[in-house]
Amino acid sequence: MKRIKTVVIFLLVAIALSAQDLDFTADRPGVSTGPATVGRNVIQWEQGVQYNGDGGCGQFTFSNTLFRYGLFDGVELRLGGDAFIYNDGDKWKPAFAGLIIGTKIRCYEGKKAIPAISLLTNLALPQTGNKGFVVERLAPSVYLLFENIVNNWMNIGYNVGAEWDGKQATPSAFVALCLGFSINDRLGCFVESYNNFARYGNNYGLDLGLNYMVAEQVQLDVAANIDACNPSECWAVSIGFVWQINNPSK
Repeated sequence: MKRIKTVVIFLLVAIALSAQDLDFTADRPGVSTGPATVGRNVIQWEQGVQYNGDGGCGQFTFSNTLFRYGLFDGVELRLGGDAFIYNDGDKWKPAFAGLIIGTKIRCYEGKKAIPAISLLTNLALPQTGNKGFVVERLAPSVYLLFENIVNNWMNIGYNVGAEWDGKQATPSAFVALCLGFSINDRLGCFVESYNNFARYGNNYGLDLGLNYMVAEQVQLDVAANIDACNPSECWAVSIGFVWQINNPSK
């Protein structure tokens, strides 16, 4: 109960102080993904460090490591992966979950009630991580990314997709809904719901966070998420940054 009260207070404060820089695109923090792509020839690094409660065992993850490169206007290439330190009984061990390559393609800019639309595809590569953590076979995922700009301080993003785990022939379905809020060019916040629907069971998650622009091409963030079905044991907190390493247009 105390943790739930803390999350509610955090969310209220975040909304009261919220904002985001509309000229800067970042795919973190959060589980859902926005449709915006980085500009042509732009190189961007997105990095997080996350701690998972994991039923009391605990796990540190250098999570959501992502490099984005603007191949053309509206088309970007992506390379990512997760390294982590997990608790194996009486000691901590490092591991790497393998490489993920992908692309995001902007399909429509959006106009009035019609949302901006992008296509995101990822491919988890086998034999690129530690045994027991990497996928056994090629594991693709495909998403449609949508966003509606409600006004100058609020936007609504939503994703639908299919995810293969490299084991089952049938993919799981992914659905996410994200509300973003803004009042200035530096500080922003979001709250989202994300869900996986699979033959072996469904997962329901809640996520919220803050992002702050410390420089024109650098963003810092903090976020927290819980499993809606088991919030006392399945939860995580994270911090991270986004660094636009170069921008030829500036």
